[in-house]
Amino acid sequence: MDLEGEDVSADAILPLLHKPGGQHLAEGLIGASFYVDDPDALTTIVSLDLRSRAVRVQFPDGRARSLPFASGYVLLTPPLVSAISALHTPADEASERMRQKIAAFGFRSKIEDDDLPGLLAAIEAAQSYRLPWREERIEGLRLARKYGTAREEAKLASAWLEGAIDPPPGDVVIALASALRDSGKPIEALSLTDLVTRKANGLDREETRVLVTQRGALWLDRYELQHDAECLDRARQCAKRSWAIGPSEECSMLYRRIDKLER
Repeated sequence: MDLEGEDVSADAILPLLHKPGGQHLAEGLIGASFYVDDPDALTTIVSLDLRSRAVRVQFPDGRARSLPFASGYVLLTPPLVSAISALHTPADEASERMRQKIAAFGFRSKIEDDDLPGLLAAIEAAQSYRLPWREERIEGLRLARKYGTAREEAKLASAWLEGAIDPPPGDVVIALASALRDSGKPIEALSLTDLVTRKANGLDREETRVLVTQRGALWLDRYELQHDAECLDRARQCAKRSWAIGPSEECSMLYRRIDKLER
């Protein structure tokens, strides 16, 4: 927890209040300044209910109101800094460092403690342009989807591919194509699926089916942008190839979309 600034998120204080010795911190919060959105709109903490996680605050005009404690920020004072520091363990400091590195990569959601190591490992592999082992990739992408957006997922997968030998691993290509499409970059995603047109593409049967289906959907995206009939033809070719490998709901959806656009 960064204690160098003038305030601290109440959400970060909550876990400390339930630690042995947390009562001292709870007592120190009474009378502290609290705000939700505007640092200039300060209130004073009158009481704190740990069971409901509600804080009762008083406004400068004397009005009182109960608010969710985790929704705001507390202005730090020297006694509060001391109380917080006394409850912060080396493990807490290590977790905070991991959170800071993850946030610096672009993730803005609060990460559960158990997920910190896995997500950070995925990020560190990306930052060093190293391709993780398959199990690590699966876990890293799962966590990226849980806590981030398609933009962060694409950032991870793209950096991993930088460290991959040729041909690139199909699971990463599939993940990146999907993330690029979801982040509004269908042309880049379509170019990535060119892998299925290569003879030595390194894809297994299932990866080929999935990537060909993705390619068909991306050709339809391009048709909707350019209204070029050739894009429809290419999408139908992809659908036929995917279905020949094995019927799937994704391919059925692709056929239905083709039929709708051809009307």
